[in-house]
Amino acid sequence: MAEKVPASNIEWKRWGIYDPLWGVAAWTGKNKDGANPWTENEFYKLGESDWEDFSAQWEQFGVNRNSVLEIGCGAGRITMPLAKYFKVVHALDVSEGMVAFAREHVNAPSVMFHLSDGVGIPIPDNSVSAVFSCHVFQHFDSIDHATGYFREVFRVLQPGGSMMIQLPICAWPSGIGKVIPLLYRLRRTVGDLRARLNRYLIQRFILKPIMRMTSYPVEYFYKTLGELGYTDIEISIFPTKSNGGLHHFVFAKKISEY
Repeated sequence: MAEKVPASNIEWKRWGIYDPLWGVAAWTGKNKDGANPWTENEFYKLGESDWEDFSAQWEQFGVNRNSVLEIGCGAGRITMPLAKYFKVVHALDVSEGMVAFAREHVNAPSVMFHLSDGVGIPIPDNSVSAVFSCHVFQHFDSIDHATGYFREVFRVLQPGGSMMIQLPICAWPSGIGKVIPLLYRLRRTVGDLRARLNRYLIQRFILKPIMRMTSYPVEYFYKTLGELGYTDIEISIFPTKSNGGLHHFVFAKKISEY
């Protein structure tokens, strides 16, 4: 992976201090100053409900329940049901505040929490049978950042292991030429400039944290993941019971050794 620590760490460290529950589940009005802020019970019930939907999809693809790495555990919304589903859970996040909150609320001896620099995954090669992530890759500043993570995921997966990663997936309509992709790149450039200013102000506690969104072209997965060594690459889009929102996931496996 690239050695540079991602600038997006700034806002996620701040979310862990400012509003860890809404930083993970950004529903309208559920922020701490909103009309109906999350209670801890509601927040973790949401995690249980969403995991029922996620695990049903993963089981159709194929998942080994021995051990899992969760990238971006946040305040432990999904970590809690993961601890009931897998024998061993490695929960990873870049935010000290998020990890501290999750440690306090996820009381399971099978869970090991890890603080990450947002670059590498601090567990050994071939050490987990599964990798999961939700509402994390969508906030990366660039697709290159995701590619670095997918490389690390391949490293830590055991042969035959699988991953289930949520992230927004897009596809340009055929015949549109270069205009719309160019406008999208210009919009991203403007967003990059705004993010730099906002992060400067966040570090000085002048602004509340931001949330950036990055979409991934559908062809990226079949090209890049294939080059990294993944097999059985699949994309699934399905709604969750909790709010009917569509979730985009990519599934893939690390080929078994012969």
